[in-house]
Amino acid sequence: MTDSSRTDRLTQSRSTRRTVLAAGAGTLVPSLAGCLDEDPQSGNGAADEGGDDDGNGEDDASYTVAAGMPALWDFTREVGGDHVNAVDLIPTGEHGHDYEPGPGIVEEIEDADAFVYMRDFAGWMEDAVAELENDDDTAVIDASEGIEFFDSPAEDDDEHWWMDPVECQNGVDNIADGLSDLDPDHADEYDENAAAFNEELEAIHEEFGELVGRATLNEIVIGTHDSFQWWHRQYDIDIYSPIGTSPDGEASARDIEEVENHIEEYGIEHVLYDVGEPAHLAESIADETDAEVLPISPVETQLDETTEVGDIEMESDWGYVEHYREINFPSLEQALQAE
Repeated sequence: MTDSSRTDRLTQSRSTRRTVLAAGAGTLVPSLAGCLDEDPQSGNGAADEGGDDDGNGEDDASYTVAAGMPALWDFTREVGGDHVNAVDLIPTGEHGHDYEPGPGIVEEIEDADAFVYMRDFAGWMEDAVAELENDDDTAVIDASEGIEFFDSPAEDDDEHWWMDPVECQNGVDNIADGLSDLDPDHADEYDENAAAFNEELEAIHEEFGELVGRATLNEIVIGTHDSFQWWHRQYDIDIYSPIGTSPDGEASARDIEEVENHIEEYGIEHVLYDVGEPAHLAESIADETDAEVLPISPVETQLDETTEVGDIEMESDWGYVEHYREINFPSLEQALQAE
């Protein structure tokens, strides 16, 4: 699908929504992007074209909300429920930190009712927010508002807060507040949806803690860029990567040797790799140390069934909970040698 056709569908979506609201009716609202109709992620909280639960051919999703990366997309669809059509701006197969959108991304976002982003994650998001400052038609929701970054072992002002399921609950509340400002008539529903989803996130946190409590190790090695240091703060896992937190970082021979020494020192038997990045370095380190390679997810990438992720059949509409239960927890069980 071309950028122009995608933008045309965006404009159609915005115009249709305005017509619906002006008429006081809940007729069908097309997706934000034209290619969303073929995208498995289109099942994201908005009603399908077959109509709503009343069978009257109408769609309750009156607001189209663009999200800046997969985790935010999932949080938005969970909070928005039937009233929001959440759209992940990161295409299936792309990595949130690496993604470089085309020059038309701001126009695309402007055709949404709101843009959910997080500060200090990607330059294109910051640029888009700056351009949207004078746009009264597109609300800007910072999911990171009030969340304090910390100086992690890998990075000063580490911004990867969404990796901590406890901190995620603050992000979910921020999104609920933003949607309530956008759509006050359904504020109570957004608050209820946020509370329900935060219970799921709390369950993820408890499962994570229980897993770590059974672990023989508290060290892991990541053979791709390190998005995981918030696990260090919350669960006291020591995380080593030869690349660091930048997806553009280069691993030096010295850094690789240091990681290999950690593997030998702690008896580490697995090297993890981010499912959205090439596994070559992780595989090389594993070969040198007789370790095995396992996938791990920073919830920055959606992959379809054509992509091999170890023994996992990943679905492109998976949300945060699935990424943790289907990818992260099984891999951490092995990597931390949980008993």
